[in-house]
Amino acid sequence: MFGGRSKLDKGIDAFEKGEWKRSRKLFEDALQDEPRPTGFYHLGILYWRGLGGAVDKAAAVECFQRGSEFGHPGAQTAYGIALRSGVGTLKNNEEARTQFRSAAGAGDREAMVQLATMSEPDEARRWLMRASELGYAPAMTHLSDMLMQRDPIEALSWLYAAVTLAADDPARKRAAALAKEMSAKEIEQAQKIGREYAREIRDRTQGRK
Repeated sequence: MFGGRSKLDKGIDAFEKGEWKRSRKLFEDALQDEPRPTGFYHLGILYWRGLGGAVDKAAAVECFQRGSEFGHPGAQTAYGIALRSGVGTLKNNEEARTQFRSAAGAGDREAMVQLATMSEPDEARRWLMRASELGYAPAMTHLSDMLMQRDPIEALSWLYAAVTLAADDPARKRAAALAKEMSAKEIEQAQKIGREYAREIRDRTQGRK
C-alpha cells in the first residue's frame, strides 16, 4: 500500500528491538520480493548467530555473499571473516582479503582490523591507526599491542582513549595491567594523551573541525 512501510523496514525495526524470530521471518519474506543488500546482511547475522531460529552458517555465508555482491561493507566484512575462517564455506584467504579491502575502502572499521591482522607490521599499523582514528575500540587495543614494546606510553594512551570513548572493558583491563609496570608520571602523561585522542576522535566523527 502506498505510504506503507516495507517488510524490510519492519524487519530492521524488529532486529534493532531484539525481536529475532519476527525479524528473521520479515527478512526472509522481504528478500523473496526484493533482494536488498541490507536485508541479506541482517538475515545473515541472524542465521550466523542462531537468533530467532537455528544456527545455519552456510545460509548465513550465502546471505553475506549476496550482500557483498551489492557492495554492502558489513556483508563484505562478514563474508571475509567466513572465508578466512572456513566456517560455512571453503577457506580462501585471498578472497577474504579482497572482501576486507573493499569494505575497508568504504570505511568499515572491523574490515580494517581484519586486514591489519593479515598484513605486515607497517601496513598493519596504518590500518589500525585508521580504524582507531574512526573511534573503533578493538582497533585501539590491537594498536596498543603493536606499540607496547617500542612506546609503552603511546600504547597506554590508546587504551585510555578506548576506555574514554567506549568504556571498553578489554581496554580497561589491559590499561590496568600495563599501568602497573609504569611510573606515576608516565601514567599521567598517557592519560592526558588518551583524553586528547578521544576528544579529537569525537570531534572528527561528529563532523566538527
